[in-house]
Amino acid sequence: MDESDPAYDYVNYVNASSMSALVDEFDDLATGRAQRPRRRVHSTIRNRIDDHAVLEHLDHMVKNSGPLFQHFLASVPGILEEMSRVGAALNRLARSRAPREKRALTFYEGDAFDGTNGRALVEAAQGAVVSLTSSPNKANEPWFYRFADPRLSQYFPESLFLLSSEELKSDHYFGSFSEGFDFFYETAAFQFYGTDRKAQVGHVAELLRADGIAFFLEKFDHEDSTEYEVREDVKDRLHKSLYFSSEEIEWKREAMLARMSEGQVTLAEMSEALHTHFGHVHLLWNGGNFCEVVASDSKERLSEFLEVLGPPLIPDEFCRESVMRPLGQSRYT
Repeated sequence: MDESDPAYDYVNYVNASSMSALVDEFDDLATGRAQRPRRRVHSTIRNRIDDHAVLEHLDHMVKNSGPLFQHFLASVPGILEEMSRVGAALNRLARSRAPREKRALTFYEGDAFDGTNGRALVEAAQGAVVSLTSSPNKANEPWFYRFADPRLSQYFPESLFLLSSEELKSDHYFGSFSEGFDFFYETAAFQFYGTDRKAQVGHVAELLRADGIAFFLEKFDHEDSTEYEVREDVKDRLHKSLYFSSEEIEWKREAMLARMSEGQVTLAEMSEALHTHFGHVHLLWNGGNFCEVVASDSKERLSEFLEVLGPPLIPDEFCRESVMRPLGQSRYT
């Protein structure tokens, strides 16, 4: 992938990806025909959460989501609490900044199923945030419109790589986002498009405002294959088994995870790619082989976000990385 080439064909890039190769499997998940959790996901550490805004975000996501997002929550340990922690922080940040800037802040979640996370933020922010969700899976779209407020949340029914900064500026549909996004959230999407993180991150950076903040949630490879498998085993035994049978877990491993793993990179490789485009990078969260990283070229904006971000909310059995720390070396130091 060389998106510096003006003739680069994103359509072929997307069509050749695992995201397209697994279209039938994703359709089964998004319609609920397969792998629907046998019960709603719940927080196992709710008694440790004393922030009412986090609990509101959490409850909204559990209640107002379609089958694929429910499957996602049931598959990634601790992500329900983490998205709620970040959502509450972004809500506070937006409520503070929107009146000063005399505009709603913009939130883009790339390939994010039915937009549950963004819609939860928009509802909580009460006009201080507008959101855009992209998803190449057509079965997610009805669920988005079932729950979304169309005045504040919009939907792009294509891959995140088919949305360009030029289109944001020229298409009236994207009017609220014509100047770029204040916040971007990758919802475990890059790994379905390949390992070229530097170019993938570069595409996202082009969509951000100069002081924008980008979040990257991914499942990462590990230098130690034994450690990788230990984390997988803990995830399956202590989290996924609450929602799926052993047969369903094995189906997912055989049908999707092998193809998905082809696009995974290590945390060190991701850090290197991010520092190519952003001056400041932090590791926020870890749940087994999943990590969440935040990056920005604005030290001031990133610090502002970190100041209102509450403490990590990670079930102890899944945290295997030191979090809430700078990742890699800033090029500005």
